Amino acid sequence: MEKFSAWRDRATGISPFMPQKVPNKQTSFNKYLFSLVRVPIFILKLPFFAICGLLYSITGFNFLLNFIFTFLLAFNPIEYSVDGVKKSQTFQLQQYKPQKSDLIIANYISPLDGYIMALLCHSNSNMVIVAPDKQGKLYKYNPWTLMKFCFSKQAHGDGVPVDDLCKYHDKIVFLLLEGTTSNNTALLPFIKLDSKYQIDQFEIKALVMKLYPQFFTLPIANYTPLYYLFQLLTDFGKKNVKCKIYKFDGKQTDEKLNLNQVRKAFELNSLNSVHGDLSIEAKQKFITYYTNYEVKK
Repeated sequence: MEKFSAWRDRATGISPFMPQKVPNKQTSFNKYLFSLVRVPIFILKLPFFAICGLLYSITGFNFLLNFIFTFLLAFNPIEYSVDGVKKSQTFQLQQYKPQKSDLIIANYISPLDGYIMALLCHSNSNMVIVAPDKQGKLYKYNPWTLMKFCFSKQAHGDGVPVDDLCKYHDKIVFLLLEGTTSNNTALLPFIKLDSKYQIDQFEIKALVMKLYPQFFTLPIANYTPLYYLFQLLTDFGKKNVKCKIYKFDGKQTDEKLNLNQVRKAFELNSLNSVHGDLSIEAKQKFITYYTNYEVKK
């Protein structure tokens, strides 16, 4: 759309903040017929989702999350891979899985991200998710508060300020260095962290996440949580998550953290870095413009 060209990357033409539309069912009759099928399915699944979700938040049992993800939401099992390692080499693949004292730089694309990370870690008790605000101050999230952050209009949602990153060296730390969500077509500019954060006690990895279909990404909160859940519980299409891990040689100090090396991992998976102009501030302007445009349509 020409109206949104100010928020396109100049080199690639990618618009990383543009929401991906839910497929239209063409005719009014088709929409009506489809709704007749989907609404009962939603009503049937919702109590199970609520009960399992509540039990998972209390117990943290991974089998409950697996049940929600694969049965209620109907996602295929997560496709986990490592660059240069074959799927048949299961022992080698396990060596790259998230471990304690890992600092894993991941892309941020949807309300599901925290739960995908929990599935990779087989628990949410041994992991921490941190994301910076535009000043580079880190905030801590769990899968639930990270999900709420996607729909929030506040600068950092329910995130808890982090003063010392090293106190989490005995956990798996996921760092969402973009600071905000995109539509999974590119990598947003990394935010420069406050100099007080030290990473020398961590091993650096990158996690490249891809979500299919792309309309389940949430670059801006243009859906309510209930509508998003309705789409998740009643979508009949194939749903996949692909996760690819990259491990970098040796532990790195704050001065030696090679972000170009990290960006390269995403570029190898067709997620090119967009220009620095497409920052959190640019996204806030995009949201205002997009909202006004949708209202006037």
